[in-house]
Amino acid sequence: MNKDKFINSFNNADKIILSNIYDKIILANKIPKVIYCSEFYTPNIWKRLLEMRGSFNINTYCFGIFEESERRMLAFSNDFYSELEYPLDLLKIKLKSSFTNIKHKDFLGAILGLGIKREKLGDLILEGKTCYAAVSSDVSDYIIYNLQSIGSSPCLVQKVDMRESSIPCYDFEDKIIIMNSNRLDAFVSRLCNISRSKSVELIKNGKVLIDYACTNKKDVELRENFILTIRGYGKFKIDKQVGFTQKGKIKVLVKKFI
Repeated sequence: MNKDKFINSFNNADKIILSNIYDKIILANKIPKVIYCSEFYTPNIWKRLLEMRGSFNINTYCFGIFEESERRMLAFSNDFYSELEYPLDLLKIKLKSSFTNIKHKDFLGAILGLGIKREKLGDLILEGKTCYAAVSSDVSDYIIYNLQSIGSSPCLVQKVDMRESSIPCYDFEDKIIIMNSNRLDAFVSRLCNISRSKSVELIKNGKVLIDYACTNKKDVELRENFILTIRGYGKFKIDKQVGFTQKGKIKVLVKKFI
């Protein structure tokens, strides 16, 4: 597969990012070592690469530290490996003040405010006043030495030994919804408790993302493990179909990120 065909097989993904990934795949085919990417990629990229791995006769791996990580690093090799050493670290950011209401966006904004690109950060998970952040190893020390506060609250940043410490998990709110079909507009309508026409309006206005990629197609069929982001309403994971009603409608388990 040439580079142009590779790039065109992705929907709504940055061509420069895809070009760099393609070059690493080709390199991994030529040399007897694992080739790592030092950035984190959204599901629309790493899921598609896992689907395409047979096209390159290459082993494709991805990892984001947390169970059910959304953003993940990639690795490629022409040999099989059961264990890989990804160039990433897990940072623990603990607030020193207990009299503050800091949210996920505040931690993310503070880190990005240091001049770090979003691609160098993976997922961030909050546990009370502590944030666990997956970060590329080439920026972890910089964050440790320069991140002094989140908003007006001082903080302490340190690396977590992932071999000896428990890794936090996402919290979800489970919800079973009844569907006539797996179409995108039907999901948006049910999850947001709005009319079908209003859901179509959200989609057309770019307020709905599938696996972090914007779409304006209301009739896209959603599958298991798709991440659905609806701006103003929240982020959801389509978990699985759990059965049918007596009238034949689909029962789907959806997990809302808390």
